[in-house]
Amino acid sequence: MIRRTTLVFGVALVACIWLSAGAAAPARATTPDDAMREALMAVRGLIDRQGAAHFFEYPSRREVRQGGGLSSWWPADPWTGGPLSPGTSRGQYWYMVTRDRRRYSLTGFLGGGRTIVVSGGMPRDIMLAYDHRSEEGINLIDQYIEDYAAAHHGLYPLPADVAAGGSVGLDPVRRYWPSNPWDHGMMAQRSDPGSFAYSVAPDRLSYTLRLHRALKSDYVLGGTHVTSPWQALLTDLEDRILRRGARVLAGYVDQWARQHDGALPRVSELAPFAAVGAVHPDWPHDPDGGAVMRPGTTPGDFTYAPGPGGAYKLTVHLHSGDARVGGVAPPATLPARDFRLRES
Repeated sequence: MIRRTTLVFGVALVACIWLSAGAAAPARATTPDDAMREALMAVRGLIDRQGAAHFFEYPSRREVRQGGGLSSWWPADPWTGGPLSPGTSRGQYWYMVTRDRRRYSLTGFLGGGRTIVVSGGMPRDIMLAYDHRSEEGINLIDQYIEDYAAAHHGLYPLPADVAAGGSVGLDPVRRYWPSNPWDHGMMAQRSDPGSFAYSVAPDRLSYTLRLHRALKSDYVLGGTHVTSPWQALLTDLEDRILRRGARVLAGYVDQWARQHDGALPRVSELAPFAAVGAVHPDWPHDPDGGAVMRPGTTPGDFTYAPGPGGAYKLTVHLHSGDARVGGVAPPATLPARDFRLRES
């Protein structure tokens, strides 16, 4: 017990002698220029701490000053003793940050017109890793876009649909929407790194997808529903079937007119579950998906427009455009053979 007490007392005595000798005291600046350099390094430390806490987004110019929110403590001007302030005179500093706030420079003004410049920014290795993660995310979104087209008659989504909260992102099959590594939010259509731009052709048969990167130019993806000779052959076959379906519907219009004293069916009546469809259970089908042809404007749908004197237009919407089948319905007293279809 005595030995242990003696050992503890000895260690404490050595520590007291070491501290009284000033072994741990930091070195003090010897000139105002040295003090200015220390003050600038302190400001740099506050800037770097703020950047690291915000995913390497560095503070704005209005933040880098006393009361700007970086710290409750602020270094002093070694010549005046007041708070270090922005400016271009001795004892002041000038802070600049890039538009994307990923890099900055800090200039301190010393005596005799001399300056000291320090800079910092997001490490290149991290920027490269973020670009790679963004590429992985945009490739996943590209696959979602292609899946959407496959389920919607080859039509690519509208820009508003390509979002975490849009119809592409909310598809129950897709339970994950990639995040932007730069801010850890959902990838969205913006102009900053890690975000993307999406555009679709007016006919919605092709699209372009652009990822905005930090170290390189945009990473561009795109596609079209007809991407191979086999797909082109299948699309042509589907369109042929749709054209035949339109001719069948035109025959239904003709038959209706003969049975109703030459009156054409109304637009609301020419539908699979309306008046005309009720007497024709063998309603033509859209080969892409197998659903019955309906009034509408997407591929596989049709548009019917009755006119005066028994004239009408019937337009079927194909994958490769529109095809119109028109004619004049025969009066009730004429046989069906006098009715001729014109297709354009």
